[in-house]
Amino acid sequence: MLTQAYSSGMANYKGHVVGAVALGATYAAALSYVPVEHFAEMAGLLHDWQALAAVLVLSILFALFPDIDTNSKGQNIFFGLALAVDILLIWSGNIQAAAYLGLVAMLPVVGKHRGWTHSKLAMLLVPLPILVVPYLYNQNILPISIIYYGAAVSGYFSHLLLDGLIFKWFRVKTRVFAD
Repeated sequence: MLTQAYSSGMANYKGHVVGAVALGATYAAALSYVPVEHFAEMAGLLHDWQALAAVLVLSILFALFPDIDTNSKGQNIFFGLALAVDILLIWSGNIQAAAYLGLVAMLPVVGKHRGWTHSKLAMLLVPLPILVVPYLYNQNILPISIIYYGAAVSGYFSHLLLDGLIFKWFRVKTRVFAD
């Protein structure tokens, strides 16, 4: 399934979702030794299973993020999930978090496709508001923010990995995950 691909062969949205779920689930499994639910409840964010579900959602969102500057199914999935999360944030009274999510979601239109969004630095910087912004308003949120930041970075990492940008020899052929 994974192989050295031709220069034009990149994973499509299905490949990136599968990669995000695989890395997100691995990250979530590693978190089984960390009291994620306790951190989320302490921050007043989510309860029980919702905290771990958020890990997978963030992983998928950030795995799709680098390609949302193109008209694609990945773009539709990303903005559909972002809209759902934004509505939940507004409904729960987290208006500032909803505003930051909207701002981050618009960032890819600032550059060209496979430009800055496909860099290792962007992988670390784009999810940074998940860590920094909540901490500015509530220090109790830091433990769960670190976990959610890690989920976002793992999803972003999966995208770069599948596109062959982490290891040049590791890339997924487009036809593996054909539409």
